[in-house]
Amino acid sequence: MHRQKSEPNLFDPIPTCMDAIFTLPYSEYAAANILADAFKPSQGYSVFVPASRTEKGVDLLLTKRDSERIRTLTFQVKASRTYPGSPAIRKVKNRRFAYYTWFNCFDVSPQADYFILFGLYAPEQSTSKRVAKSWWQSMCLVFSNRQMSEFMANIKTKGGKPDRMFGFGFDTPKEVLLTRGSQSGTHTDYSSHLFASQLEGVKFALASS
Repeated sequence: MHRQKSEPNLFDPIPTCMDAIFTLPYSEYAAANILADAFKPSQGYSVFVPASRTEKGVDLLLTKRDSERIRTLTFQVKASRTYPGSPAIRKVKNRRFAYYTWFNCFDVSPQADYFILFGLYAPEQSTSKRVAKSWWQSMCLVFSNRQMSEFMANIKTKGGKPDRMFGFGFDTPKEVLLTRGSQSGTHTDYSSHLFASQLEGVKFALASS
């Protein structure tokens, strides 16, 4: 005799062995919010996250709906911890900064139309009070695929060999300079790649996609 399979009880405990189905690194979550704040749904824009966490080269999608199609740009997010600067103990060639980021060099994926370099930092490091999430600030640089390829190709040690890391220094997120990765050792200004400065270029690329 066959026994009928019983219906699941809604009050049965959830098995503790179940794994999380979907997680999102904070850097990607923050980058998605930055995009969503700049590209409003009321203007036809949407930000999507791939359901597969193994999607090669793509972390976020920015889309624009029009009467004929949905236009899409893909983004890859690279994140760095942000380290506080320290006063110079002797005269140095270049200026010191309040904050520094360190990124590992990476292969530029052809699947990504744009790259976001993201760093989260504490604007008041000495505070001992509990703070809201709005207290934290971010440094966000944007590169097109071509720009990122050229940038990575020029990350060199002083001896002219490819460096394994690069980094930026800044006092406020309005001026950002390369502090590691320049063969000459000088600080190169990359403020033109800040998100606000790249916004119109991203809009144009999306409209042309």
